[in-house]
Amino acid sequence: MTLMFARQPILNLNHQLFGYEFLCREEGKGNAYSCDNGDVATSNVMAASFLSMGVSELSNQKKAFINFTETMLLHGVATLFPREQIVVEVLENVEPSMDIIAACQHLKAEGYTIALDDFVFNLKYEPLIELADIIKVDFMLTKTDHDRSYVVKQLQNKRVRFLAEKVESYADFQSAVKAGYTLFQGYYFSKPVITSSTRIPPAKVNHLKLINLLESKDPKFEDISRIIEKDVSFSYEILRIANTAYYYRGQSISSIRQAAIRIGLDELKKWAFITVLRKIGGNGQDTIVNLSAQRAKTLELLCRKLSLTGQEMEFFTLGILSMIDVLAGCPMELLLPELPVSDEVVRVLSGNYAEGKMSACYKLVLAYEKGKWDTIFDYADRYAINVEDVAEAYFKAVVWTNNVELN
Repeated sequence: MTLMFARQPILNLNHQLFGYEFLCREEGKGNAYSCDNGDVATSNVMAASFLSMGVSELSNQKKAFINFTETMLLHGVATLFPREQIVVEVLENVEPSMDIIAACQHLKAEGYTIALDDFVFNLKYEPLIELADIIKVDFMLTKTDHDRSYVVKQLQNKRVRFLAEKVESYADFQSAVKAGYTLFQGYYFSKPVITSSTRIPPAKVNHLKLINLLESKDPKFEDISRIIEKDVSFSYEILRIANTAYYYRGQSISSIRQAAIRIGLDELKKWAFITVLRKIGGNGQDTIVNLSAQRAKTLELLCRKLSLTGQEMEFFTLGILSMIDVLAGCPMELLLPELPVSDEVVRVLSGNYAEGKMSACYKLVLAYEKGKWDTIFDYADRYAINVEDVAEAYFKAVVWTNNVELN
């Protein structure tokens, strides 16, 4: 059985990464981990899969929020995970029976962090509220400021943190902050906040020139190295990446030219891209850069799976530039003419999804990031792409992104 999972970032008030919620689906069994009492085996598959992959590695040393059904709680599945690595999310359809309360009390006594998912205030949940560390409120269901603040006001004297879930716009984020939430989940951070609608900010122009060099037909080690060496912080980032365990070959390196030789031209281009993105975005945009890198690597690996020889870097570039408008605070239509990318990449980034493997893969990866399993299978069937290939590419991209310690 193949475990499919997507991870969604959870951020704090400063937009720093607090953890990830892991959305899981087991292929061939519909939405995984239903409350069927006979489905204990499925729960064990989930736990065994995550443990074999390494929960800490997949969550980049941050908290892993994992959904637990009534069946899983009653059978103590959570205790298969290290207590310091996970947050036990009690699903909204779990009734607070005496057995469930006892199971959660045991987890609490063992040092596990407990969250109540999709919480709606009801006095019958009082025993679970007393045990909870985090309460999650779905902002798609609670659409008014009054509804969003009601739970916080009712429980403000409890020792709990409030997490706003499905925050999809900056207005939602501001509403959550005003109401007293301190943790946020949703893709509001991936929407551009335009600071200039008529021109590219001058500070970003030089960074776009470097992207032009990276995407030129035959860039040379010397040309790329020379530009990198002119910027101390840029040089530091590339050297740090080249000396990580992912690329380490038994001897530390101290020059950009050594780094270029060790990791190769294609890898140097990729990490130069990522470093440029960090410069364009400035401080506080690590989540966007990490997601862009993960998306780029997923697309590159999927391209290989589909045997689209020679297009790997083009697919990577599509992913790495997919949120450059967010980082630059500038509309995509102004940025695209400055980017040396193919017409097909321009069409995809413009939102004009033409038929073809590139746009199909891009739509698949975006759906996969959000755990939209029905959409994923629909696209996969439509474009004759193996879902297992998408799952494998996503998993490898997560590991790759984490191993080079982007943050």
